Amino acid sequence: MTFRLPRWLIALYKSSWTAVIIVAVLGLIGALNHSMWRDEMNVWLIARDSPTWGAFVENIHYDRAHPGLWHLLVAGLYHAFGHPIAMQVFHWLLAMGSVLLVWRFSPFSHWQKWLFTFGYLPFYEHLLIARNYAVAMVLLFAICALWPQRQRAYWPLAGLLVLLANSNVYGFLIAIAIALTLGLELVFEAKLRHNWLDIVFSAILIIAGYAMAFYFILPPSDVANRALEGYVTGFDIRHLLRAIGRLFGGYYVIIPNGKRYLDLSICAAITLGSCFLIFLKLVKKPYPLAFYLLGNGIVLSFTYAKFMPLSIRHFGNFYLILIAALWLDQHYRPTLAITRRLPILDTWQQTSQRWFNRIFATILVAHLLGGLFLFTMDLRIPYSASRAAAAYMREANLQDAFIVASRDAQMASLSGYFNQPFYFPERQAIGSYTLFFKGTRREVEQPEVIRQVSQLITEHPKILLILHKELKVPTPKLTIEPIKAFKKAWQNEEYYLYWVTPAQ
Repeated sequence: MTFRLPRWLIALYKSSWTAVIIVAVLGLIGALNHSMWRDEMNVWLIARDSPTWGAFVENIHYDRAHPGLWHLLVAGLYHAFGHPIAMQVFHWLLAMGSVLLVWRFSPFSHWQKWLFTFGYLPFYEHLLIARNYAVAMVLLFAICALWPQRQRAYWPLAGLLVLLANSNVYGFLIAIAIALTLGLELVFEAKLRHNWLDIVFSAILIIAGYAMAFYFILPPSDVANRALEGYVTGFDIRHLLRAIGRLFGGYYVIIPNGKRYLDLSICAAITLGSCFLIFLKLVKKPYPLAFYLLGNGIVLSFTYAKFMPLSIRHFGNFYLILIAALWLDQHYRPTLAITRRLPILDTWQQTSQRWFNRIFATILVAHLLGGLFLFTMDLRIPYSASRAAAAYMREANLQDAFIVASRDAQMASLSGYFNQPFYFPERQAIGSYTLFFKGTRREVEQPEVIRQVSQLITEHPKILLILHKELKVPTPKLTIEPIKAFKKAWQNEEYYLYWVTPAQ
């Protein structure tokens, strides 16, 4: 007896709206449940508490070397709605835009779309965590969908490229790779050079938009030395293997142990083998191949030279480059331009398709498992304890208390949810958001925090002290009364509340 799925279930599987509706409902539940952490809330606070437009633009320049598109969008949301939940809902809409573009315009099969939709980036990182990376993803997919438009006019693509370049630093790097790909195509495809006015206008638009993004990415001159320190300029094999390990993490959602040569070597071999199969997949489509090689080369160079944290959110961009390259592949007919010169590639390409399908399926499944697991984790464990702590502070009517809070970076989310600035010992001033390279900010330990509280107690007889770590230093001149601790958090954003009064 042959088992057959019900027709209605098959119809649901084949309908693009099924996956979109499921992600939309679950995503909205997850987004509203998500407790925002400092990197999310800091942008909201910059929009909320910058005193002037000029100060707002200056603060963007000092904030983590990203261009300003997301800051501008968040500022508009703040002035329109006034509550940070608006940022989360808007971010959810961006994620839904990406999913819709994939289901409506991408060339992938149904099962590949299902796996991608519930993967790490669209179902978790770029859905729940409200940062500028979701902007880049939806813009990149819009560029892929609009790619055929270049045969009529380049300016729509140019406009999207400018927005992509101004979304985040990785979007800027990917936008450079796309612009170079378009330039190569214009050089070798005379049929596309039919409207020079459009081409010149689009080129000027791209140059101006990229220059604006580059301005915000470069650190201000007064902090350039501090911001640019740590760049790697020489060759180091372990460092190179660690950089390739980030590419492995982007594909397989696991970053290898950087201290073990064996882990790095095995992951590098798997990564290079995967990339070679992808190269063979694209070898008869020179322009998607050019984008894939340029995108990976530029982002990998940046990774090697400067930025190598352990977060998949950054190296998921290698995955997005792969998705975009395979998407662009559908817009071109096969050509023998490369294989004619290297016939062996044609043989390898014909025999490697099955292996490519397996590798691509493995990558999609790895992202699926990561997305489902982390989405579930975010529902169970708050990303930050800030929302719970702020709710308690409101219920306890602590709005009128003089609040000293440290470390300032961990307090951004609490300040946003409590809707009130705090005194930060790191700056010895009242504030909410954190700009690491601006002003006289310096890291302080608990003894220094207590020293400043001892000085402030003369002006404020009762102080609410909030620390992100439990107080463990002596306080001979002060009476410390623990109030409540909020320890349930995924990130290192726990909060310990104390009343501080002069010692009797």
